[in-house]
Amino acid sequence: MIKIKDINVLILAGGKGSRMNYCNKALLEYNNETFLNRLNHLFCDFSKIYLSLNSEQDISTDNFIRIDDDYKEIGPISGLYKGILESDLDYIFTVPCDVPNLTKDFIEYIASFVSPYHDAFIVRDKDGFIHPLLGIYTKKSLSIIKDAIDNDDFKVLNLMNKLDIKFIDLKYTIFNDKNILKNINTLEDYNSLTKSKKTNFFAISGVKNSGKTTLITKLIKKFVENGFKVGTIKHDGHDFQMDNLDSDTDKHIKSGALGTLIFSKSKYMFLENSIEKDLNFYLDFFKNYDFIILEGFKNSSYPKIEVIRKEVSNISQSNKNNLKFLVSDLDFIENGESLDIIDINDIDNIFEKLINMMREDDLI
Repeated sequence: MIKIKDINVLILAGGKGSRMNYCNKALLEYNNETFLNRLNHLFCDFSKIYLSLNSEQDISTDNFIRIDDDYKEIGPISGLYKGILESDLDYIFTVPCDVPNLTKDFIEYIASFVSPYHDAFIVRDKDGFIHPLLGIYTKKSLSIIKDAIDNDDFKVLNLMNKLDIKFIDLKYTIFNDKNILKNINTLEDYNSLTKSKKTNFFAISGVKNSGKTTLITKLIKKFVENGFKVGTIKHDGHDFQMDNLDSDTDKHIKSGALGTLIFSKSKYMFLENSIEKDLNFYLDFFKNYDFIILEGFKNSSYPKIEVIRKEVSNISQSNKNNLKFLVSDLDFIENGESLDIIDINDIDNIFEKLINMMREDDLI
């Protein structure tokens, strides 16, 4: 079986960006990080990451192995050829730099198709359109790519008729291919990407000691692994104490400071005395995040799932308004309102259920 560590990555970033006022698309920012940094995070489990550039590009390559095109003015086929040539492994996952909506689960899905029996493994979307720069090529494809270049046939799509291709069809998958595969080719595309961003939130509800915090910490890991930026909000009905946060900060507040900010090299925290406000006020602090997980809020009408653990309770105690599904170690919950019950230990299934719920509501 071919594992992720047996595959290198080639990020194709050598384009001139003529439709983007000749900017380096790899350095465009989304969710407070560049496209390139996001790809570095998503592909961190692969063996090596090569970065295909043209000789005029000045981009920091501390986390990558830089490759400059040998052939000028012939398009991405030049970077494709050089990356496969330089790779020290037989399998190379190729990806354009301008697909900021890729997710880790999608990448792992593509990698799962790799075998020794084809020259390349290429994505085909639900409309039947082939994405020749997104997939996995093998060293066996190198000579055919070189022949195409020598014959002045620079269109990568034409390689699909010359190579032994295993097409990875997305037609019957749950992936939102229009979003995941969207290239940022123009300023309009980029403006649409940044303006359309919407933070989605849902609550993890349940009675005390039902396991809300444990589930949230596991879900946070899944969201982060899949490239999402996630934050959390917890309401404390007993008014939390600051003594264990920072002794000097505590003294400032007790001395009458309305607000105080503490920061270090890696984080900061702002605290302010304030009357309790509507949740929307607090959500605004996370406006650049993908998801906010609310801990508690069982009596609210916010979108939520409820945790029910048999050692603590055997009935649903949350407001049924917008209760999406239940998470439990019980097989049956009497007042579960015919909601789906997901095993409390099946984090992958819970995560997928949440993602699908957001997709059905057209939120991601």
